[in-house]
Amino acid sequence: MAKLIARRLTARTLPEPERASLALSGKTMASEAQFRELFEPHRAYLQRVAAKLSGDPELAKDLVQETFCRAWLRFDRFQQGTSARAWLATILTNYYFDLRKHEKVVHKTEHAVMVPEAVEHDAMMETVPDDYLHAAIQALEPDLREVVDLCGLKQMRYREAAEALGVPQGTIATRLMRARASLKGLLTAMMQNPGKS
Repeated sequence: MAKLIARRLTARTLPEPERASLALSGKTMASEAQFRELFEPHRAYLQRVAAKLSGDPELAKDLVQETFCRAWLRFDRFQQGTSARAWLATILTNYYFDLRKHEKVVHKTEHAVMVPEAVEHDAMMETVPDDYLHAAIQALEPDLREVVDLCGLKQMRYREAAEALGVPQGTIATRLMRARASLKGLLTAMMQNPGKS
């Protein structure tokens, strides 16, 4: 769990130009000084809260950093005279629990997507001559042919193929199912009409 959250935090806290410009828009040096004066004294407290929530001191540092980033972006929403510590702790805990929810969704999705990878044995494919199989693969739509090449011929896992093509992992599973159905139809037609292949 900590690794997934750390990866997500790392991706979100990298200095992105869009995020930086958004953070600085409408902010002045005076508001930055006020922000530091109000919130910096609570850093150690937030570190303890984050460490208790996550159980990982390094992840806790990232959580606190993200909390300060979010607080800065929402600084105009902070009501003067209310507890800065409570406001920051709320941001931190909400963010942490959002990450946990995301992690559960990812875990369920990975399992659901990985299940189709265990394809049932198809006896027909063993009897198909190589030249028929090659011709059928070449007749597939380009996006289907690409997935068959990566997952079938190059033996890539769904995740690797998804990264190579820049698509979601579920898209790979869907394209492979479509490719198998198309291949089965093409090969059946070729086997029934060998002279037309």
